[in-house]
Amino acid sequence: MRKNRLTIKAATLLSALSLSNCGFVPPKLAEFWEARDVSDGMVLNIKRNIFCETIAAIRYVNAEKTNFGKPIPDDYGIQLQLTLDVAESTTFSPTLTATRTLRSGSQSGESIGRSLGLGLNATASSTATRTDTTYTYWQVGAISGRGENVEYCETWPIDRRGSSPLLTSDLGIAKFLDDNVKPAILLPSTRPSGSKKPDKVDVYSYNIKFAVVTTGGISPSFKMVSLSGGGSPILDLNRTRTHELLLTFGPTGPDGYQPSPIALEQHLNIQRNQTLSRQPF
Repeated sequence: MRKNRLTIKAATLLSALSLSNCGFVPPKLAEFWEARDVSDGMVLNIKRNIFCETIAAIRYVNAEKTNFGKPIPDDYGIQLQLTLDVAESTTFSPTLTATRTLRSGSQSGESIGRSLGLGLNATASSTATRTDTTYTYWQVGAISGRGENVEYCETWPIDRRGSSPLLTSDLGIAKFLDDNVKPAILLPSTRPSGSKKPDKVDVYSYNIKFAVVTTGGISPSFKMVSLSGGGSPILDLNRTRTHELLLTFGPTGPDGYQPSPIALEQHLNIQRNQTLSRQPF
């Protein structure tokens, strides 16, 4: 039993020490327990996982042909925005109580003990944030055609080691496309008058966000003759890591290698909402 208590105490102390630099140095994207070879390649593996799942999703929904051609045409573009955000903070808030025992008094013949207490407290805090944002643009036909990207998504297994949900989870891209292209086939957008391109103007945006929160703290307690303290944390450590994915599928512009105005505007509107929704740490 004693051994188990020591193990729990050691694990708690180790966690607190591992977070001890929170708010004082540039945060790392990976968690403190991950090996260096995992953290160094994490961004590449996340992007590759998104890339390969997107290709598989497009091929899945395009396997069913319609009177309007492929549900996601080859001349459609894909806008990818990947945001990896880390916020770390440390709060040091000691509380002490100085106590002095006074001579006893009396009231109605009864002896009453007397003492004088003075509470002292202070707070110091530090916060460090890091936001990594990348934007990539792909053309559907260039990445999902027959025989394309076999070396990246089929013959070369993706390294899924790491704590990021964007790396370890099924991102649900195929389900999203399948749920949304069917209504667009039955109720398609009206084509621009007098123009043959684009044949389809429907735009689909998919936004998912994961948050991983790690906390730690130290709460000592002591009592001496004239000084006591504790009972509440004097050191709070907090690390919040947010991984966000935004994918927008839509028609391309005249040259085929940039998003059409409507696809770009929808993507930008969601980006603005993402920025406004981020609350101060």
